[in-house]
Amino acid sequence: MWLFWSSIFLLLYAGINIYTGIRVFALIRFFLPFFRVFIFWPFYIFLCYSFIILTLLRFDWLRPFRPAALISFPAIVYFFLALIFVDGVRLVLWLAKRIPASALAFTPAFSAAAVGIALFLMLFTMIYGFLHARNISTVHYEINLDKDGAGLDQTGLRIALVSDLHIGAMVDRKLLANIVDEINKAEPDIICMAGDIFDSGIDSIKDPEGVIEELRRLKAPLGIYASLGNHDVDRLNWGELISTKGISGFLKKAGIVTLQDEFELLANSFYLAGRRDLRPIGRQSTEDGEASIQPGRKSAIELTASLDKSRPIIFMDHQPLDFPGMEEAGADLILSGHTHRGQFFPGNLATARIFKKAGSVHYGHWQGPTAQGVVSSGAGVWGPSVRVGSNSEVTVIDVSFSGGL
Repeated sequence: MWLFWSSIFLLLYAGINIYTGIRVFALIRFFLPFFRVFIFWPFYIFLCYSFIILTLLRFDWLRPFRPAALISFPAIVYFFLALIFVDGVRLVLWLAKRIPASALAFTPAFSAAAVGIALFLMLFTMIYGFLHARNISTVHYEINLDKDGAGLDQTGLRIALVSDLHIGAMVDRKLLANIVDEINKAEPDIICMAGDIFDSGIDSIKDPEGVIEELRRLKAPLGIYASLGNHDVDRLNWGELISTKGISGFLKKAGIVTLQDEFELLANSFYLAGRRDLRPIGRQSTEDGEASIQPGRKSAIELTASLDKSRPIIFMDHQPLDFPGMEEAGADLILSGHTHRGQFFPGNLATARIFKKAGSVHYGHWQGPTAQGVVSSGAGVWGPSVRVGSNSEVTVIDVSFSGGL
């Protein structure tokens, strides 16, 4: 199934590149009539696929060029959408007899004007998306659990959920500092970091000591806990999983407790369980320092087997793909990230469908028969540093307990 949808995506993207390439070449030929096609297409094809090419080529000297290459993907997509929009407007105006038929045809002058307008719309969207991605907002939820919260019944519990920081190439110390400030502003009782804390392991961090210093500024009386995500693995080479020891050790230095298929009883009131990520960590037992094909992830039922189910159980699981399983295991509240809410349109249409099919949601509040969940769109970005139709956010959840009243 993954191969099928990947093939569909590549075919669609190839079609987009051909369509936009033809229009860009026409614009260039309008101003430079002698410009040759054999010069244009190799350059344009490289531009369109540079985000794949430079990602696969793991040379250090290429690293500074990768951010620009990653931007090329949404830029091409928005250029294509802008062209469709401009051509659609021209069609509507022609049907309304506001413009002549010559304006609808792909004559050199009108075609060049349409491409110019589309390029302007694309550039405007990309600038907005870049600035918006660095604007950290706070989203609030109020959730009631029908269980006894012991000493928390009167005061409740304030959780700061932060996911998908992707510290590294795209999220530097300055942006991390803004995220930490936003979390501390909420004055949470506990901070839960639901995976993808790093972008490509700790080796991609430019200022490791500075990042530790920022993370140590996080304040929560009940502690700071993290479950790891699909990006939170130690790598030597592409695809070669070594372990999660380096990342866990880094977080420990920052005062953050990592929970991988582990739980803790907090405030003598509720359990906080952190799951080992489904993949790749959950598919490879890497604690011995060598890659293995043995499964490393416990089922939710195995994880909660020894817990007192009369107490509230809160799960952290990076990918929202097992909400029904965790509900069956006794979870009351599930905290996830991973989806980025699609990060930029039309990605949100795909993520909404994928995670609805998995029995959860791609963003926001989820309500099951006996459990609830919250999926954050993430505080950082992955790939292109662009957000359109989603927010970089810190999620604040005020939990009340009615079971003891």
